[in-house]
Amino acid sequence: MKRSAGIIALGLAVLLGSACGKKGPLQVPLAREPKPAERLTAFQRGRSIILEWTDPGKYIDGHPLKAAGAAELWILEPGPEAGAKPPALRDFGTRARLARRIAPNELRPGPGGVRFAYSLAGDQAGHRNLAFSVRVLDAARRPSKFCLPVMVEIQLCPLPPEIGDVRVLKDRVEISWTPPAANIDGSKPAIVAGYTVYRSDGMSEPEKLTPSPTAGLSFEDRSFQFGASYTYTVRACATVTNPCLESDDSAARNIVPRDIFPPDLPAGLVAVPGPGVISLSWEPVRDQGLAGYRVWRKEEGGAEFDPLTPGLLPGNTFTDSSALKGKTYVYAVSAKGKNGTESARTETGPVSLKGN
Repeated sequence: MKRSAGIIALGLAVLLGSACGKKGPLQVPLAREPKPAERLTAFQRGRSIILEWTDPGKYIDGHPLKAAGAAELWILEPGPEAGAKPPALRDFGTRARLARRIAPNELRPGPGGVRFAYSLAGDQAGHRNLAFSVRVLDAARRPSKFCLPVMVEIQLCPLPPEIGDVRVLKDRVEISWTPPAANIDGSKPAIVAGYTVYRSDGMSEPEKLTPSPTAGLSFEDRSFQFGASYTYTVRACATVTNPCLESDDSAARNIVPRDIFPPDLPAGLVAVPGPGVISLSWEPVRDQGLAGYRVWRKEEGGAEFDPLTPGLLPGNTFTDSSALKGKTYVYAVSAKGKNGTESARTETGPVSLKGN
């Protein structure tokens, strides 16, 4: 009997001792779930739907999300009728299908967060409505809830144009292209209301060079810099109202403009004779690549000009104090560029020292 009582007492002591090590109610481990994507937007460009959203990068309990960036794209087709609101979350979740699992390296930065281009299937290219939503995944592929769906009305738009010549001139880059032959569904003629031109330097998002679509088949880029690397693309537009419905990008054309052009010819050269000297002046050349000027002289009737300035003049005036009485001269001025090129020469008429 005493032995039984001792065993019971020992058991109670063990239980009481284990209970003293931890205070408060028992905690049930939380099953972490990623926070849903936010601010989902979508628009059509050619055969693609461009989707952008903000990835919170957290679980719903606030902890950082492991392997943030992976996502699932879900699609509901056909979506609601044109002009209707996007479907409710419950309706979307029961009727939508998984369209694409997206790896983090497939996402690109965009103005609204991250960007993904979903390619339309051939039977999706006509007039119809599609609804989209995104689920964020963690490293264990645990999904978030659906974000609020968005709806896109798929419209008929042209195939991209094809860039032809890209010419580098002294003050501009000229880009020309040929119009598309058909629309994205193969129908003809292509629905084209204008074109937009884009330029990228490889460091940031492409810059639109045409604030509104241009009706022509060429464009002049006058904001370029020699030595920089540029990639040009052109899109055909089905509409001109903002935001216009654009095609996919044309095949890109990359160029590095090189300055192989001489400065402009100096203009307005005037020679004024005085006592013992002949003064020259001309209009300054407005060229960022200008290194300086050279002045030339020859006797009237002579075959060749000789340089009067061994080095380059920084300014647009010169005084010739080596002219001789009794001789008649013809002067010339040329402009030299930093790239080593030199302009043609502008000449004066015959001039002699004053008093001869």
